[in-house]
Amino acid sequence: MSAVLAAAPADVEEKDWAANREVTLERLRIVDMVHEGKPACRLCGQIVNRLDAFGLCSKTSEPHRQRRGDFTPAKKARKR
Repeated sequence: MSAVLAAAPADVEEKDWAANREVTLERLRIVDMVHEGKPACRLCGQIVNRLDAFGLCSKTSEPHRQRRGDFTPAKKARKR
């Protein structure tokens, strides 16, 4: 069976990719339908399944941490 799997990719002819605006727009429409009604992060606008208590997504970037009120040190702590 492994001989069949190893030979299979060589037998397949690769098709040239060409941009198709209609297909792209159709796929983006489907993605928009899936995301319809889901909340967006107040800070970055990312569509998520669930927001935290501050209305933010789960990102831990500096602006997200500041908006949550997390302590952010001015410089990295030294090693002992």
